[in-house]
Amino acid sequence: MKYLTIATCLLFILITFSCKKESNTNNQKDPNLSFLDNAMSDSCDENGFFIKGEFNGKKLCFATTGESGSSFADTFMNAFFVYLDTTSKSDQLYLLRQNADMSIMIALYCGQTHITDRVLPYSQPHPNPEWCEYAELNMMNMRSGSTATQNSPQDNYSFMGYTNSGVNLTFTNLTPDNIIEGNFEGTLKTNTGSVIIVKNGKLRIKFVVSEINLNKTTSNSRFPPGWPTEMKSAINQ
Repeated sequence: MKYLTIATCLLFILITFSCKKESNTNNQKDPNLSFLDNAMSDSCDENGFFIKGEFNGKKLCFATTGESGSSFADTFMNAFFVYLDTTSKSDQLYLLRQNADMSIMIALYCGQTHITDRVLPYSQPHPNPEWCEYAELNMMNMRSGSTATQNSPQDNYSFMGYTNSGVNLTFTNLTPDNIIEGNFEGTLKTNTGSVIIVKNGKLRIKFVVSEINLNKTTSNSRFPPGWPTEMKSAINQ
């Protein structure tokens, strides 16, 4: 009986060691996440404009637009596009930031927020979304070196999450001059299976408003000072 007990203990130890070894093998670091290790974080001014959070535990702040000397209220892509036709009104809200070395971009793309008419706080997801009401959180490794097409099955550098599959977003405040604030969290994934867990996300962004009349060949869009001619032409087509 004594020897049987010893043999049983030894067998248990061997099985435990084998499981730990297999677990360690399975937990090897994902190379598609290595860009986070040395990612540059901008300094964050709470009164400035930024998107920040904890990304797989690493605190990062993105406070760069990439438009040095721009005369836009912020940048072209930080905009609330309102599309008007004879029967309906739809909209898209784009909020983007990068870090100073342009190695990472983070963006929120939101549909049908009607944000300028909302009573805040306004959260997504919520129980009764209207058609095309959504938000996408996207974090992109701009220096992945990958030749894969974005959104292809081989895309290992675009980390995406949606409010219908694990992302939570709340807009908490909007000023009369279109400075929006909010909080977010969730799970971002690439098409190749890499995962980033986002916690304690916070944003403060100033956006411009563009109203686009789809029934006219010449739009009555409200362009900010310095808006490029090619952008006006594209919208007015």
